[in-house]
Parts: sequence; structure tokens; C-alpha cells
Amino acid sequence: MKASDAVQFLTQFASLQGRLVRQYLDVCNPRDREGFRDAPMGTLSTDGRTWKYQRHGAGVAFVDLSGIRVNAHVGMAEHPEGVDGGRLFEYLDSLGLSVVIFGDREYDVTKSEMDRMMEDMVQGGLLRATMTSGRFSHRIFELVRSSSDLNSGDNVSGF
Repeated sequence: MKASDAVQFLTQFASLQGRLVRQYLDVCNPRDREGFRDAPMGTLSTDGRTWKYQRHGAGVAFVDLSGIRVNAHVGMAEHPEGVDGGRLFEYLDSLGLSVVIFGDREYDVTKSEMDRMMEDMVQGGLLRATMTSGRFSHRIFELVRSSSDLNSGDNVSGF
């Protein structure tokens, strides 16, 4: 696929992940909201699409019937829309993207390039870094400005 706007895909991903995580938490109601050891495998539907989910490590991987992957992990109950380079890499790779553009730079869709892009987005005011709590502490990022806000100067908190 050709190079695409990273902000558009990041916003799309964070929103989708948030909807999937919230629905998963509502449906499964796990007592262990850090490691999800008491949550079964299963399916759920959102936005007219069916997603299979499977617990792993400290998170849950969601895969739809076309192979699109949303891998929500450490801190997903605390930060449903939280992103990191690895999560975004898996999602963009499952979409078949090889390059995304942020600002005037192209980033290859690799884990290391997505990590670099996250840092550049923090510097650009699009993301803010935060640490998750609990025994699986992890640095994640939250969207604070959308692409339209970057042009208007408005500050957006969350989604």
C-alpha cells in the first residue's frame, strides 16, 4: 500500500482499541484487570465486525475475520486508548501498510520506526507519554491533539 497519514491511522487505531477494550471488559468482567488470567477466549462484535479475542501475557489480542489485529496489552483497562509503537506496528502491518507519514517525514512500518514516530508525535504535541501502574509498568502514549486540532490550536483531552 502507498504511504498514508499516520495521524489518521493512529486516531483510528486508538478509537477502535478503546471500543474493543471497553466492550471486552463489559462482556468478560474479569476480576484480574492487570493480567486477565480469569478471562476466556471468545468473540465480540463492534461496528458491524466480528472480532476473536484471546488473552496473552498482560493483555488481549483482537483479530477480525479479515486479519486486522488490535493487540491491547499492559495497562489496557487503565488506558483503553493507550498506544505504543508495538501496538501501532501490529495494527498497521495487519492493514498491509509499509510506510506512514507524520509531518514531513516517512516512517517505515517497523517496530523501531513506530517507536521513533511516537517520540516525534510527543515532540509535536499530538501525544503525551504516561506510565501504567501495577506490576507490569509500561510507557504508553495518549492522544491529546487530533490532526484538525493541530491546525486550529485547540487542545483536546482524550477522545
